[in-house]
Amino acid sequence: MSNSQNLFDIYSWSHITHGILFYHFLHYLNYPINKIIFLSILFEILWEYIENTDYIIDKYRSNKKFMNYRGDSYLNIFGDILFTIIGIYITKYSFNLSILIMIVLEIILSKYHANFLYLSIGSLL
Repeated sequence: MSNSQNLFDIYSWSHITHGILFYHFLHYLNYPINKIIFLSILFEILWEYIENTDYIIDKYRSNKKFMNYRGDSYLNIFGDILFTIIGIYITKYSFNLSILIMIVLEIILSKYHANFLYLSIGSLL
């Protein structure tokens, strides 16, 4: 996880799942696309803020796989937000495709411990 200093890294792909989930949740609440994008960006900024606190960085570092993690650079945070927006537009384009992409990303990224479920839930427990 020490490579989270670049615009994109292996972990950026999990942010597509964020966009897919944000879209599904906010669309279910009948928000229009402009509000979905706005709120998703706000949620993602909040996510990145929390993820880059000393407490969470230390939680990641307690796992040997992430002991060199320094937190994300501003450039990487920007890239993660872009991937979130990509996830939103994929979902807006096709509900079924978004579910398929989310499942495929989870399977492929799990090998690298870079999938949404592992990063967001598993590594922080």
